[in-house]
Amino acid sequence: MNKESFFTLTPERVKYDQFWIDIRQRNRWLILLRYGAVVMLISMCLFIDAIESFFPKIDFYELPLWLISFAILIYNIIFHKIWIAAPNIKLKNLKLHSLHFSLFQICFDFCALIFLIYFTGGVESPINAFLIFHIIIGSLLLPGTVIGLILAIVIIVQANLSILSYYEYIPQFSIIGLLPEALYDNISYILIFYLFLTLTLSICIYLTNSIAKQLYIRERLLTDAYQNLENAEREKSQYVMSIVHDLKTPIAAALTYLNMILEGNLGEIRDEQKKPLERSKTRLSSAVNTINDILNISQLKLQTEMEEFQDVSLCELFHDIFADTMVLFKSKNINIDLVCEQKGPFTIKSEPKLLKLALSNLISNAYKYTNQNGNVEVKITEHHNILKIIIADNGIGIPKKDIDKIFNDFYRSSISKKMGIEGTGLGLSIVNNIIKKFGGTVRVESPSFLFKDEQNPGTQFIVEFKKV
Repeated sequence: MNKESFFTLTPERVKYDQFWIDIRQRNRWLILLRYGAVVMLISMCLFIDAIESFFPKIDFYELPLWLISFAILIYNIIFHKIWIAAPNIKLKNLKLHSLHFSLFQICFDFCALIFLIYFTGGVESPINAFLIFHIIIGSLLLPGTVIGLILAIVIIVQANLSILSYYEYIPQFSIIGLLPEALYDNISYILIFYLFLTLTLSICIYLTNSIAKQLYIRERLLTDAYQNLENAEREKSQYVMSIVHDLKTPIAAALTYLNMILEGNLGEIRDEQKKPLERSKTRLSSAVNTINDILNISQLKLQTEMEEFQDVSLCELFHDIFADTMVLFKSKNINIDLVCEQKGPFTIKSEPKLLKLALSNLISNAYKYTNQNGNVEVKITEHHNILKIIIADNGIGIPKKDIDKIFNDFYRSSISKKMGIEGTGLGLSIVNNIIKKFGGTVRVESPSFLFKDEQNPGTQFIVEFKKV
């Protein structure tokens, strides 16, 4: 194994997209932890002040701790700003990524920790325990060889500082009165301390890095499995679209011939023939609608990129939908109203055709499941930067047991089946998929605010978008 591959920051096993997302998030919690460390250091300085006032025998030089705390805060703010700006930074000559950022942070932290340990007693310092904490964090982020090299440098620097203090080449900073006798001038203690410290930290690196490696491999396998499932779903949708599209052509042709027969274009038909032909026409029309719904939902699953979003006025869009469906509502004498509770435009960023398809489906549902002389109302409101659309009716409603399943593919409510209302069970699935693509949410409630009676409790669909 060559030197370059031995100390690589990015082993081949972890080079996948989710890995880099995780590393970026871990860099963020490193920054947040460091803010906590600054608060802890300041609290420790204040605590030592309080202890010294109650126990005169205890004495400690606190100025270095204040300076180190200030230095940690400064470089942490810089790291925080870099982290925020990182997605927008492009360095042409330097190939830097999130693991380099992790390495820089960890190196700065170990430097700060070395100073803290030295100014709080060196080999006597209780802060030596934090080396274990830093080593574990480093092992979760960096390969074992890299964090092992950092550990070796830290131990060598620490040991040399202790030896220099022992021979009085540099001053010894201790918390006077904390220990019954000094340990920094005991060479046997110094050697045994660093021997066991090195052994303990090496074991920590091995165990933590082994666990992290296994987790990365498992995550990689799960990511690959998920990607394979997505690819299989896409292939299935493409297959379904091709098969269903081939089915649509002969059915549409048969429907055309039926229309020609019923209109008398191919000669007169007897009255006893007319009824079964009309029933066949209804069934074929239902089949075409089912095929269109399947094609729509398959297309939505395949569509990863949409056309550029535009500002779409919800009021204008509903006026267009009303114009397209008014004949249907008049045929059942259903009153339909559009209510805008606030003045001004209600616009969202979306793709107009897809949004119209989703909202048209909800309006069509309101028509389909509302009886003669019923009411349908569309309310558009804005509150706390949220655009809310409520499409309510006083139709047959949805039983509570069906509410949670109503947006599933091919699911139809028990009451619609009982009443023999035609449908594919795909319309609301299409609505849900489209609304999610635009960053919105849709939910259903029954009864609605247009509640009429127990037989006509009504349904209301609530669609919400965040204004950008």
